[in-house]
Amino acid sequence: MLRKTVLFSFLLLLPLGIISCNCSKDISKTPKLAEPNKIPPGYAEIIGEIVEIEPITKMSDKNDPCSKAPCMAKVKIESASYGAGFPTLNKNDNVIIKFNFTLMPSSKDMFPNMDEFYPGLKVGDKFKALTGFVNKIGNDQPEYFVYGYSKN
Repeated sequence: MLRKTVLFSFLLLLPLGIISCNCSKDISKTPKLAEPNKIPPGYAEIIGEIVEIEPITKMSDKNDPCSKAPCMAKVKIESASYGAGFPTLNKNDNVIIKFNFTLMPSSKDMFPNMDEFYPGLKVGDKFKALTGFVNKIGNDQPEYFVYGYSKN
């Protein structure tokens, strides 16, 4: 009886073993997936061109850098790579972006505790930046922002 059980188990498991061996060969032939996107969720890496710089707006907080230097610019999108959940930006779209460290060259006067400094951007300059966005209640368009950038 024990021999019949062992023989029956062997005959039952043998085809499963053969099938699983064939399946692993098929899986090894499938192409590998690309590395996961390194852009964090809620952000996009863009290459853009400054089209227009908006004037300095009066801020209630006099220590806000945007009360001393322009921070808002209309940017023409040249290319974008996305993290999960970022709204699509099409090539040649013009969007308003807030540059939180201003569009002026950064300085120790304006940012005394900052180690990294930016050269400033003017109309016609091209740059690469990690861009974030927020959706505000009552506003149907996302508001885009940039902290750091590199000039192209």
